[in-house]
Amino acid sequence: MPSPPENPTAWALPAGWQVIASGQARGDLTGCHAPDGRPCLRLDFDFGDGAGFVVIRRECGLTLPEAFTIAFALRGEGPANHCEFKVADPTGANVWRHLRENHQLSADWTTWHVTERGLPFAWGPAGGGAPDRIGAIEIAVVAGPGGKGWLELADFSLTDESPGPPAEVLTSSAAFVSPDDLWSAAGEDSHPIWQADYGAIKRFGGVVIDWPDDLPPRAFRLDGSNDGKAWNPLYQATRAGGSRTHIATPNAEARFLRLSFGHAAHARVRGLSLKPDAFGRTPNEFIHAVAADLPRGWHPRYWHREQSYWTPVGSPAGKRRALINEEGLLETDEAGFSIEPFILIEDRFVTWTDVETRPTLTADGAPLPGVEWLAPGVRLRVEPWVDGDPDALTLRVAYSLECDATIKGAARLALAVRPFQVNPPWQAFRNLGGISPIHDLSVLGDRFTVNGRAVIANRPPLAAGVAAFEEGGVLPHLSKAKVPDIREVHDPSGLASASGIWSVIPGEPLVLSIPFGDHDPGNPQSGANGSLTDWQRTLGKVEWDVPQSAADAVACFRTAAGHILINRDGPAIQPGPRRYTRSWVRDCVIMGAALAKAGLPHALREFLLWYAPFQREDGFVPCVVDRDGIDWLVEHDSHGQLIWGVREWLRSGGGDAEIATLYPSVGKAADYILSLRATRMTPAFEDSERRACYGLLPESASHEGYLAHPVHSYWDDFWGIRGLHAAADLAEHLGHPDDASRWRAEAAGFLTDVRASLDRVIAQRNLTYIPGSVEWADFDPTATANAIGLLDFADALPVAPLRAMLETYLDGFRRKHSGKMPWNNYTAYEIRIIGAFVRLGMRDEAHELLDRFLIDRRPVAWNQWPEITWRDSRSPGHLGDVPHTWIAAEFLLAFASMVVSEREDDASLVLASGLPWRWISGERPFAVRGLPTRFGKVDFSIHAPAANRMEISLTGITTLPAGGIRIVPPLPGGRLLGNGTPHVSADRRFLSVPCLPYEATLLLEQAAPSPIA
Repeated sequence: MPSPPENPTAWALPAGWQVIASGQARGDLTGCHAPDGRPCLRLDFDFGDGAGFVVIRRECGLTLPEAFTIAFALRGEGPANHCEFKVADPTGANVWRHLRENHQLSADWTTWHVTERGLPFAWGPAGGGAPDRIGAIEIAVVAGPGGKGWLELADFSLTDESPGPPAEVLTSSAAFVSPDDLWSAAGEDSHPIWQADYGAIKRFGGVVIDWPDDLPPRAFRLDGSNDGKAWNPLYQATRAGGSRTHIATPNAEARFLRLSFGHAAHARVRGLSLKPDAFGRTPNEFIHAVAADLPRGWHPRYWHREQSYWTPVGSPAGKRRALINEEGLLETDEAGFSIEPFILIEDRFVTWTDVETRPTLTADGAPLPGVEWLAPGVRLRVEPWVDGDPDALTLRVAYSLECDATIKGAARLALAVRPFQVNPPWQAFRNLGGISPIHDLSVLGDRFTVNGRAVIANRPPLAAGVAAFEEGGVLPHLSKAKVPDIREVHDPSGLASASGIWSVIPGEPLVLSIPFGDHDPGNPQSGANGSLTDWQRTLGKVEWDVPQSAADAVACFRTAAGHILINRDGPAIQPGPRRYTRSWVRDCVIMGAALAKAGLPHALREFLLWYAPFQREDGFVPCVVDRDGIDWLVEHDSHGQLIWGVREWLRSGGGDAEIATLYPSVGKAADYILSLRATRMTPAFEDSERRACYGLLPESASHEGYLAHPVHSYWDDFWGIRGLHAAADLAEHLGHPDDASRWRAEAAGFLTDVRASLDRVIAQRNLTYIPGSVEWADFDPTATANAIGLLDFADALPVAPLRAMLETYLDGFRRKHSGKMPWNNYTAYEIRIIGAFVRLGMRDEAHELLDRFLIDRRPVAWNQWPEITWRDSRSPGHLGDVPHTWIAAEFLLAFASMVVSEREDDASLVLASGLPWRWISGERPFAVRGLPTRFGKVDFSIHAPAANRMEISLTGITTLPAGGIRIVPPLPGGRLLGNGTPHVSADRRFLSVPCLPYEATLLLEQAAPSPIA
């Protein structure tokens, strides 16, 4: 974008621009001239039969002023697609976008004026704010109807329109004006006015007024005008306090600003400044600006645009959940207000920024999180939990403050009730993210009432008060070890706050009770012990007894299961506690299957019985259902996933009667898959150009990357094939042999067509990997790993491209995490690749990934992963949600497969194929009891007390599967199973279990050296 003195003509020449197009879309950029001879750019675009985008991009290095107008002339012809103007920062990761949807191009020249007001933040790790330095600009055409067309661009310019200081200040009177610009009205002035003229109409998003420090609470009004005659109200204060007032004025424009006072004693002004549009663009952006202007620690970390991770607090029943973040800020319900701790020690006001904050969790992985504040001589523990009947749950939180002898003077605990969520603004969805309005707030005795909801302390505070936002809130008081003298407030801004101060009683924590609903929460007699017992009973269905080297992974197994339970909304399994409170069938059946591996199949049963009725009569299974209803976005993986989920429930002990109730849904979904496939088995798909799509499921958007351009996705096909297999198994179980035979035969033909398609795309595109889709031929090992580890299609995939794909992924994985490859973020769905490595016998590689993902927990202590993991853990980038419990389920399933995995094609069990030597060679055996499989619950123990000896025990399961049981133990240092051990394979790397129960001592021998050629 030209910034004087650069020649704007250069920006209308093709040199320096590049064209980027997606999928089948095409773009051609040339130079041309307007009728008057002006040089201009011409972009011809063609979306073919598909969707996607065509972008022209130019790198640059510019600093943008606070207020600006970027202008360019444009004309063109074509369908009404979406047109975008975007700027990216120098990293390229943060993008601001001006979007015109369904924009009808005109053959006449029109000028686009893009101001800072029309260029909101779009995405990136910055998390919001306004652009200041840009590294590239882009102009994009994004397919609506698609088609073809052209556009021409010319006359690029950038104009600085920053407000600057006022040209003139007028006042109704003046008692004095001090050297530091302090104005005071004369005492006899009955209508004091301070007025500024900026010389021209200015755009601004906010106003900041500075007052003398000793000014009492004041009433005033702020008005704006374009001509100095007609005035528009911008803000009215009745009891403003403090030395600075922040006022949001979104989308304001004025030449004149006027402050009016009702009393001369209040009419004293130190200064007034206009703030850029970003200051008040949204309520959340306004608080970002306020936080930047106040001492660090007075606002939660995320208001400083720094990521703070959170974790849910809930019960095994799910239904309702709170959040706590790393600094101990507790959000009391979905989009609810929060409670924040502080410490008062004599004249010290201690906030989260003054201490080391340390997340905590129970050692066994039960999802009872906490936070510790640690500073010299001081320790504060924040420990929340949820208890009570599933229909009458109560959130409780205990605060324990301990001080040693080095702390001189009394220490007190302060708590603030604040109008903020734990979920940060960059997680915005529905009413989620950032501000949680508090309009009505009162305190009486041991009870705060927040918008009608009770917060009850187990003992009354020494002092408590409330404040409106215009008064400055409660933090200026707390910073001086005081509370406001008001006990009740109504705040139209929704930014009211409250505070209380409590004395410290050694050994007696302060406990707050916040009921979810109107019930009496009772007295928390046993603290969190009852909740811990409940969790241990729930998560103890599978019993682990492992050495310390494996304890971390086992604790993650338990926590992952607990988080899946917490995130549920009744029968609706959900992959997140806030942003992802939706029920995607693909996420949910996988999470339900993972819970079944933890001995908790009831959640899958409840989900399936709830979800199946949303199926369409023709068999179409919707991809997602939430509180807003059914989402009919076409995602063709959903049909097979519903059927697969029903079979997983059957394998987990589902009763015939309930399975039978779902059989009609199974049949409709299976036949719908066949009807979809039939649309790709017509003569139109037999020609060479479209042959790769023959017999596949049609295009869909089941991958986030395919939303702009649906494709023939192999992810859908593998789910469809396995869904047909599952339907056949269910039909056989319920005594429907004709259905079983038909669906099994169709599944075999489907797999043949998929394999032929893969071979064709690999050959035509000269690929060295298995593609994710036909159209894009994309490298997507995370998606393909699902077909290997979970759906068990490893033996059906082309061997060389499969191995090459995983080797390429592993090389990139190693280079990223060793610092040799730059990266910004990744998704922890990659955890499922652990299961793929286990399935393919790549034990060492599986554990290389496992160790990395355990390191990348955010935070480590809470045993969880966000959907998006940023390299800079404090980048305020969108996380998806955390904990993302589809990812938790992938970990749970991958870890279980390391111990026992089930093979589809031969109906066999494979044990220990993912266990590393360090897990079995420690001071105690690696043992598990009650690990579910479709053949029964497995009790398995393996221990290597010496380098040449291994002891194995297998009980619990009573019948050998049709395909048998193989034990594939780790064999370190080139060792092999002893030649004399019965039932050892020819290569001496595994053994076949001859009968059940089974116990054996295995001898290990050094492998013979290879002969020299």
